[in-house]
Amino acid sequence: MLSFRQYLTENKNKIPQGVLIHGNHILVGVAHGSDLKIEDKKILNKIKSHGEKHGFYYEGTGGPTDIKLPLFGLKSKKDYAGGWDEDRMKKIKENGVEPQNLSPLFANVDVNWNQGVSAVANESGSIFDGIHSWANSKDGPFASHGISVSKDHVEGFLSAMGKGTGRNWLKDAKQTKATTEASKKFLKDAEKIAWPENWDTKKRTTGPELLADKESEERNSHIVDNMGPGVYFAGSGHLNQVRDLLKARGEDFDFYGGEEIG
Repeated sequence: MLSFRQYLTENKNKIPQGVLIHGNHILVGVAHGSDLKIEDKKILNKIKSHGEKHGFYYEGTGGPTDIKLPLFGLKSKKDYAGGWDEDRMKKIKENGVEPQNLSPLFANVDVNWNQGVSAVANESGSIFDGIHSWANSKDGPFASHGISVSKDHVEGFLSAMGKGTGRNWLKDAKQTKATTEASKKFLKDAEKIAWPENWDTKKRTTGPELLADKESEERNSHIVDNMGPGVYFAGSGHLNQVRDLLKARGEDFDFYGGEEIG
């Protein structure tokens, strides 16, 4: 009889967003804004069994779009053991907010706009004011964990974004009114720099790229180093990043499928 890992190897085409196993961690790739695809019931049931024993963990703040995974019987936050990003917030609270911690603001802007990021468009003040308000709002990732984001934090973030871009993001943010159109364009401009089409092959040297990469590295390291056994759902791109992290460390892991990871 094939072991589960052998079975995964022979049926990797049935897990297009990827599965990574590292010790007692099972990371399952999910394409943001899309349904989770695992076509094989044996694979599905094995992952489900591990999660029922050790817990399922969601990415981000567990917003309504990505948290519903009916394949695993997960319909709301109460069906999960918690969120791995939310657990990491404890570390940020202990160590203080760093510029990279604000970089998720320009990740997946179209998807996240309706999950709280639209709070940047306060319509009454500047984009700088809007970012500060968002960071401290109930829809932001910090306030619910008792973390206060100061205007100095926002200035540090926007100043760091300027490296290699030829743009003064801090000045633009302070001088531009936070209308919906202007706010969304501001964030999408940063997103295009941070995640160009060739992001995985080009040398990443600009402020938005460096901030996004440092934040991703810290998030991925948190799962590996600080979280216990369980099933961790993450944007499928994280699986490639965790794979690279473990490979660089010389740690054992197995990666299956992932042919649809962008």
